[in-house]
Amino acid sequence: MEDREDEEAEEQLSPGTTVELGRVFVVEDAESEPTLRFDEERSSFVLEAPYGLERTDPPAIEREPLDPQSVEDLEGRHGADGSRPPHLPVTYRPELTEKVRRYIREGNDVPEVVFTPDTRYLFRDPSFPWCTAGRVETAAGTGTGTMIGRRLMVTAGHNVDWDDDGAGWVKFTPAFHAGDEPFGHAWGTRVVYWERPDASDGLSDQETAFDYVVVVLDRNMGDLTGYAGYRTYASAWNDGNYWQQIGYPGDLSGAQRPAFFSPGSIESVQSRSTAGQSGYVMGHFMDTSGGHSGGPYWGWWDDEPWPRVVGVHSVGASTPGDDTSGDNEAGGGPALSDLIAYARSNYP
Repeated sequence: MEDREDEEAEEQLSPGTTVELGRVFVVEDAESEPTLRFDEERSSFVLEAPYGLERTDPPAIEREPLDPQSVEDLEGRHGADGSRPPHLPVTYRPELTEKVRRYIREGNDVPEVVFTPDTRYLFRDPSFPWCTAGRVETAAGTGTGTMIGRRLMVTAGHNVDWDDDGAGWVKFTPAFHAGDEPFGHAWGTRVVYWERPDASDGLSDQETAFDYVVVVLDRNMGDLTGYAGYRTYASAWNDGNYWQQIGYPGDLSGAQRPAFFSPGSIESVQSRSTAGQSGYVMGHFMDTSGGHSGGPYWGWWDDEPWPRVVGVHSVGASTPGDDTSGDNEAGGGPALSDLIAYARSNYP
């Protein structure tokens, strides 16, 4: 993948394209409303809110659990293409800004879980496909997500703030970097999933195997950023250094800047099932930490100008080691492909 030549944008962004820069949610009976004006001196928009205006959280999004019958006749159950927008250049390695410089004592690991030495890079790159990944924010904290359709984002299930009636709120900001939002952001309206993991006491292998959801966004963010393809992981790929990983690590940047790991290999695959669906626990020793949750593991095929997601980051071991009891783990498998295929078919 590093031998490929980068590609320039083919055309300009269409006139009239809108980018949401912010949104304020207020209580229904508020006596006044915020106003937006353009400051010509600063060449920027200013949001003005009257003193005492109350603010509330975004509304909870809807939940949509799947059953096997939902995906039986779908196309794309084993994989489907991504989409590269012509107004964006393509680069096969992001514009790296800072090599991680962590001095971990030889023979030791850190429990987040980073293995000696830490080989991640921080980066800033709004080109395709790096702009398809971004920061996920919910009431439960921050994580990482990836555009997987025109208005679809895939992330970890344990990033969602599940409750009895809904799934809390979800905000997604592609290419987020230290407060900058080059593509604006979008809000979730629906979450589609197989299982709801409970991460309060850690995740079991069963939960990790299905620790991914697709969030339907309130606008077609993928028209701006493009989106990745996907493919069902095959155990024949074990031990191959094919995969890139992206996340917003809390330990390196306070979840403010994305980090990149490449290349890395999946070392082991364990299958779990629910309602006739097969999900995989994909063990590896790529460096991750809190904030990487939901980030993609993707690779490149043939001459395709987009990567394909094969897994979603889930957990790290409580005690790092050199076998399956001490590895980091992603969720994936046929259930992940079926989930994305269903979402693409029903929420294009």
